Amino acid sequence: MIFRDALLAVAQMPERGMRGPLIKGVLATLAAMVALGVTVGAWLSSWFSGWTIPFTGIEIGSAGGWLAGAGAFTAMMFAFIPAAALAVGFFIDPVADAVEQKHYPDAPPQTPRPLRSDLIIAAKTAGIALLVNIPLIPFYFLFPPLPALVNGYLLGREYFTMAALRQLPPAEAKALRRRAAFTIWTAGALLAFMVTIPFLNLIAPVFGAGLMTHVYNRARRRASA
Repeated sequence: MIFRDALLAVAQMPERGMRGPLIKGVLATLAAMVALGVTVGAWLSSWFSGWTIPFTGIEIGSAGGWLAGAGAFTAMMFAFIPAAALAVGFFIDPVADAVEQKHYPDAPPQTPRPLRSDLIIAAKTAGIALLVNIPLIPFYFLFPPLPALVNGYLLGREYFTMAALRQLPPAEAKALRRRAAFTIWTAGALLAFMVTIPFLNLIAPVFGAGLMTHVYNRARRRASA
Protein backbone atom coordinates (compact mmCIF):
# COMPACT_ATOMS: atom_id res chain seq x y z
CA MET A 1 0.00 0.00 0.00
CA ILE A 2 2.81 2.43 0.81
CA PHE A 3 4.29 2.22 -2.67
CA ARG A 4 0.84 2.58 -4.24
CA ASP A 5 0.25 5.68 -2.14
CA ALA A 6 3.68 6.98 -3.10
CA LEU A 7 2.90 6.53 -6.80
CA LEU A 8 -0.43 8.32 -6.37
CA ALA A 9 1.31 11.22 -4.63
CA VAL A 10 3.94 11.49 -7.37
CA ALA A 11 1.36 11.26 -10.17
CA GLN A 12 -0.65 14.13 -8.70
CA MET A 13 2.25 16.53 -8.20
CA PRO A 14 2.17 18.01 -11.76
CA GLU A 15 -1.55 18.81 -11.46
CA ARG A 16 -2.76 22.38 -11.18
CA GLY A 17 -3.83 22.16 -7.53
CA MET A 18 -0.35 20.98 -6.52
CA ARG A 19 1.81 23.44 -8.45
CA GLY A 20 1.45 26.31 -6.00
CA PRO A 21 2.27 24.21 -2.94
CA LEU A 22 5.14 22.59 -4.85
CA ILE A 23 6.76 25.95 -5.64
CA LYS A 24 6.22 27.18 -2.09
CA GLY A 25 7.57 23.90 -0.75
CA VAL A 26 10.77 24.12 -2.77
CA LEU A 27 11.36 27.72 -1.67
CA ALA A 28 10.55 27.00 1.97
CA THR A 29 12.78 23.92 2.02
CA LEU A 30 15.68 25.81 0.42
CA ALA A 31 15.34 28.67 2.89
CA ALA A 32 15.16 26.36 5.89
CA MET A 33 18.03 24.20 4.62
CA VAL A 34 20.35 27.16 4.06
CA ALA A 35 19.52 28.74 7.41
CA LEU A 36 19.94 25.50 9.32
CA GLY A 37 22.97 24.34 7.34
CA VAL A 38 24.93 27.56 7.74
CA THR A 39 24.05 27.87 11.43
CA VAL A 40 24.88 24.27 12.31
CA GLY A 41 27.92 24.26 10.02
CA ALA A 42 29.33 27.33 11.75
CA TRP A 43 28.72 25.71 15.12
CA LEU A 44 30.46 22.49 14.06
CA SER A 45 33.41 24.43 12.67
CA SER A 46 33.81 26.44 15.86
CA TRP A 47 33.49 23.30 17.95
CA PHE A 48 36.25 21.50 16.07
CA SER A 49 38.48 24.58 15.76
CA GLY A 50 40.27 23.91 19.04
CA TRP A 51 41.08 20.29 18.23
CA THR A 52 44.61 19.28 17.27
CA ILE A 53 45.86 16.64 14.84
CA PRO A 54 47.28 13.73 16.90
CA PHE A 55 51.09 13.63 17.27
CA THR A 56 51.53 16.93 15.42
CA GLY A 57 50.17 19.57 17.73
CA ILE A 58 48.66 21.33 14.72
CA GLU A 59 45.23 22.83 15.35
CA ILE A 60 42.58 21.53 13.00
CA GLY A 61 41.20 25.04 12.68
CA SER A 62 44.55 26.31 11.45
CA ALA A 63 44.48 23.92 8.50
CA GLY A 64 42.50 26.54 6.59
CA GLY A 65 39.04 27.43 5.52
CA TRP A 66 38.23 23.89 4.43
CA LEU A 67 36.92 23.07 7.88
CA ALA A 68 34.22 25.70 7.79
CA GLY A 69 33.27 24.68 4.29
CA ALA A 70 33.24 20.98 5.09
CA GLY A 71 31.30 21.61 8.27
CA ALA A 72 28.71 23.74 6.51
CA PHE A 73 28.42 21.28 3.60
CA THR A 74 27.96 18.29 5.92
CA ALA A 75 25.46 20.18 8.04
CA MET A 76 23.50 21.32 4.99
CA MET A 77 23.24 17.73 3.77
CA PHE A 78 21.59 16.64 7.00
CA ALA A 79 19.75 19.92 7.47
CA PHE A 80 17.25 18.67 4.89
CA ILE A 81 15.70 16.49 7.62
CA PRO A 82 14.76 19.37 9.96
CA ALA A 83 14.12 21.55 6.89
CA ALA A 84 11.57 19.03 5.63
CA ALA A 85 10.01 18.99 9.08
CA LEU A 86 9.86 22.78 9.22
CA ALA A 87 8.69 23.49 5.67
CA VAL A 88 5.59 21.28 5.65
CA GLY A 89 3.80 23.51 8.13
CA PHE A 90 3.30 26.10 5.40
CA PHE A 91 1.41 23.98 2.87
CA ILE A 92 -0.06 20.86 4.48
CA ASP A 93 -3.62 22.16 3.98
CA PRO A 94 -3.58 22.83 0.21
CA VAL A 95 -1.75 19.57 -0.50
CA ALA A 96 -4.12 17.53 1.67
CA ASP A 97 -7.13 19.32 0.15
CA ALA A 98 -5.98 18.45 -3.38
CA VAL A 99 -5.41 14.78 -2.47
CA GLU A 100 -8.71 14.39 -0.65
CA GLN A 101 -10.78 16.13 -3.32
CA LYS A 102 -9.47 13.68 -5.91
CA HIS A 103 -9.16 10.43 -3.97
CA TYR A 104 -11.20 10.69 -0.76
CA PRO A 105 -14.56 12.43 -1.33
CA ASP A 106 -15.78 10.82 1.91
CA ALA A 107 -13.21 12.72 4.00
CA PRO A 108 -14.74 14.63 6.95
CA PRO A 109 -14.83 18.43 6.74
CA GLN A 110 -11.68 20.20 7.84
CA THR A 111 -11.59 21.63 11.34
CA PRO A 112 -10.36 25.23 11.11
CA ARG A 113 -7.15 25.91 12.99
CA PRO A 114 -4.53 28.66 12.82
CA LEU A 115 -1.35 28.29 10.79
CA ARG A 116 0.52 28.86 14.04
CA SER A 117 -0.54 25.41 15.29
CA ASP A 118 1.10 23.67 12.32
CA LEU A 119 4.21 25.82 12.61
CA ILE A 120 4.57 24.99 16.31
CA ILE A 121 4.42 21.25 15.53
CA ALA A 122 6.89 21.73 12.67
CA ALA A 123 9.30 23.77 14.79
CA LYS A 124 9.25 21.18 17.59
CA THR A 125 9.97 18.35 15.17
CA ALA A 126 12.74 20.34 13.48
CA GLY A 127 14.34 21.04 16.85
CA ILE A 128 14.17 17.39 17.88
CA ALA A 129 15.58 16.37 14.49
CA LEU A 130 18.57 18.67 15.00
CA LEU A 131 19.21 17.37 18.51
CA VAL A 132 18.98 13.76 17.34
CA ASN A 133 20.87 14.05 14.05
CA ILE A 134 23.89 16.14 15.00
CA PRO A 135 25.41 13.54 17.38
CA LEU A 136 24.63 10.76 14.89
CA ILE A 137 26.29 12.35 11.84
CA PRO A 138 29.53 10.26 12.18
CA PHE A 139 27.49 7.06 12.42
CA TYR A 140 25.49 7.91 9.31
CA PHE A 141 28.65 7.54 7.22
CA LEU A 142 29.30 4.12 8.80
CA PHE A 143 25.74 2.85 8.41
CA PRO A 144 23.93 4.69 5.56
CA PRO A 145 20.44 3.26 6.29
CA LEU A 146 20.50 4.77 9.78
CA PRO A 147 19.13 8.22 8.77
CA ALA A 148 16.02 6.64 7.26
CA LEU A 149 15.51 4.45 10.33
CA VAL A 150 15.88 7.33 12.78
CA ASN A 151 14.22 10.11 10.84
CA GLY A 152 11.46 7.92 9.45
CA TYR A 153 9.88 7.95 12.88
CA LEU A 154 10.23 11.71 13.33
CA LEU A 155 8.97 12.72 9.89
CA GLY A 156 6.25 10.07 9.77
CA ARG A 157 4.90 11.11 13.15
CA GLU A 158 4.84 14.81 12.25
CA TYR A 159 3.36 14.51 8.77
CA PHE A 160 0.67 12.07 9.89
CA THR A 161 -0.23 14.22 12.89
CA MET A 162 -0.64 17.30 10.71
CA ALA A 163 -2.81 15.41 8.23
CA ALA A 164 -4.97 13.94 10.99
CA LEU A 165 -5.41 17.16 12.98
CA ARG A 166 -7.09 18.75 9.98
CA GLN A 167 -10.17 16.65 10.77
CA LEU A 168 -9.73 15.02 14.17
CA PRO A 169 -9.26 16.29 17.72
CA PRO A 170 -5.77 15.66 19.17
CA ALA A 171 -6.78 12.62 21.25
CA GLU A 172 -8.36 10.83 18.27
CA ALA A 173 -5.44 11.73 16.00
CA LYS A 174 -3.03 10.27 18.54
CA ALA A 175 -5.04 7.07 18.90
CA LEU A 176 -5.23 6.63 15.12
CA ARG A 177 -1.48 7.27 14.84
CA ARG A 178 -0.80 4.50 17.33
CA ARG A 179 -2.99 2.04 15.41
CA ALA A 180 -1.15 2.76 12.16
CA ALA A 181 2.31 3.13 13.73
CA PHE A 182 4.18 0.69 11.49
CA THR A 183 2.65 2.02 8.27
CA ILE A 184 3.44 5.58 9.35
CA TRP A 185 7.04 4.67 10.16
CA THR A 186 7.43 2.92 6.77
CA ALA A 187 6.11 5.97 4.92
CA GLY A 188 8.33 8.23 7.05
CA ALA A 189 11.38 6.09 6.28
CA LEU A 190 10.64 6.38 2.55
CA LEU A 191 10.39 10.14 2.93
CA ALA A 192 13.58 10.31 5.00
CA PHE A 193 15.41 8.32 2.32
CA MET A 194 14.10 10.65 -0.38
CA VAL A 195 15.38 13.63 1.61
CA THR A 196 18.95 12.33 1.21
CA ILE A 197 18.77 12.37 -2.62
CA PRO A 198 19.91 15.66 -4.22
CA PHE A 199 17.19 17.62 -6.04
CA LEU A 200 14.51 15.14 -4.98
CA ASN A 201 14.95 16.44 -1.45
CA LEU A 202 13.56 19.81 -2.57
CA ILE A 203 10.18 18.33 -3.44
CA ALA A 204 10.21 15.79 -0.58
CA PRO A 205 8.07 17.86 1.83
CA VAL A 206 5.23 18.24 -0.70
CA PHE A 207 5.53 14.59 -1.68
CA GLY A 208 5.51 13.62 2.00
CA ALA A 209 2.41 15.71 2.69
CA GLY A 210 0.60 14.00 -0.19
CA LEU A 211 1.82 10.54 0.79
CA MET A 212 0.84 10.96 4.43
CA THR A 213 -2.60 12.25 3.47
CA HIS A 214 -3.14 8.92 1.72
CA VAL A 215 -1.82 7.02 4.76
CA TYR A 216 -4.07 8.98 7.11
CA ASN A 217 -7.22 8.51 5.03
CA ARG A 218 -6.64 4.79 4.63
CA ALA A 219 -6.13 4.48 8.40
CA ARG A 220 -9.29 6.53 8.97
CA ARG A 221 -11.32 4.27 6.68
CA ARG A 222 -10.00 1.11 8.37
CA ALA A 223 -10.83 2.51 11.81
CA SER A 224 -14.40 3.36 10.79
CA ALA A 225 -15.06 0.10 8.93
